[in-house]
Amino acid sequence: MSLTDAEAARFARQLLLPGLGEAGQQRIRDARIHVVGAGATGGPALLHLARAGVGTIYVDDGADVASGDAAAWLYAPDDAGRPRMFTAIAALRDASPLVEVRAHATGADVTATLVCAPSEAVARTAAERARLAGLPHVVVLGDGDGGEVVSIPSGAPCLGCASRPGARVPPRAGTAAALGTLGALELLLLVGRLGPGAATGRRITLVDGWPAVQPTARTPGCDCHNVY
Repeated sequence: MSLTDAEAARFARQLLLPGLGEAGQQRIRDARIHVVGAGATGGPALLHLARAGVGTIYVDDGADVASGDAAAWLYAPDDAGRPRMFTAIAALRDASPLVEVRAHATGADVTATLVCAPSEAVARTAAERARLAGLPHVVVLGDGDGGEVVSIPSGAPCLGCASRPGARVPPRAGTAAALGTLGALELLLLVGRLGPGAATGRRITLVDGWPAVQPTARTPGCDCHNVY
């Protein structure tokens, strides 16, 4: 379905981006994204997805807003103690009325997943569920002043192949926002089928604010190639 007049007006500047156009914006509008985590990395990612015009966003976070969540862009200081998921949903609806935002529930019909989970264990579990469902997904893993963003199109090397477990510490506020922004951009490339990230797996490593991009490779013996 073509963009409505309201959508064409709202995303007029975005439509001028090379390689995007109306067809790419329609794919973004038709996407249904499951976002795991709405905290320090997930908050900025959610806001970018909403303002880019993703059609439906499913927010998945069972924690309450903490005092430090003001750095996540979606929350005010007096939101502390409120359910993070529903507070994020209200903020996203205010930020972009053209986007449908819902609480994630079992059986939700999603087309891709963005993982911004608060711990590596939760992130790996969410990534594996997306892989087994055949969904393209992007995983954000913070670590102090750096971290990594792993883009996994359907059939690409899994997170276990692309990243190794390690002793990680929570990312600083500015780093978390940068990682969340990169994660949202990688997800938009996947669902919009734009650029090299739409076809092959890749990892963006962020060190002291400097990103480095490299393709991912399947670990010999990993059974992730047997799922699709």
